[in-house]
Amino acid sequence: MRSHRLVISAEYLLIAWACSGCTARPPTIAHVHIGHAITGVHVTPHEDGYFVVAERQAKAVYELSTQAASTEDLAMIKADIAAAVKANESDPDFGVKHAIVMAANHITFAATSDDSSVNVQRSAPAFAAHVPRVVERCDLITLLGGDVAGSQSVAEATVSVQQIRKLAQANISGEGSATGGKMSDVPSEYGLAQLRQELDAMIARERPPYRTVDQWYLFNLVRLPNGKWVFDKLGRGGNIEGYK
Repeated sequence: MRSHRLVISAEYLLIAWACSGCTARPPTIAHVHIGHAITGVHVTPHEDGYFVVAERQAKAVYELSTQAASTEDLAMIKADIAAAVKANESDPDFGVKHAIVMAANHITFAATSDDSSVNVQRSAPAFAAHVPRVVERCDLITLLGGDVAGSQSVAEATVSVQQIRKLAQANISGEGSATGGKMSDVPSEYGLAQLRQELDAMIARERPPYRTVDQWYLFNLVRLPNGKWVFDKLGRGGNIEGYK
């Protein structure tokens, strides 16, 4: 009887092993890179995806500049704008500029992966080409932030603060929205909202369908010295250099 139970148990283990092999198929390298942009990566604050970080930081820049525009205290204006510039520019904190550039890099990595679909190969270059306008606005925000820091009066500072606020809003939803209009469909006026739509549309076209990538794969993709991307089977958390 005991040996019979052992045989049954062994059969169940084999079935479980076979089933797990069917459901635990690794994602494509291309899809892991897409996941780094929209789901998670181990080097960002809170381990969020690069594009998600860019969206959150862009919102912070807008809120801080709006707060600065609503006060008559020069010291508070300067403090709010300094915080906005940090959320806009900081590399260590993955400000808007750094985060969106990294998102574009990983969508490009996805397109150049050996297992990339034709859909991603065609979509990634357009996405990357539409990112520079956001970067340009980030650079302008940083320059204007320097003007605020050097301002001698509230009136002087307010001129730059209003421009920063307008640029921050455009980075969120495009240039048309910054002037009270509808969301722009002109690539040279895109903000993160339009770029998000491009990513969503690319993902919706994937065949086989894109699935949210498990954290283990997101955090354990490494790049070998020869440039090849592989999964670290020892699960040591990836290599930071592989993401730059």
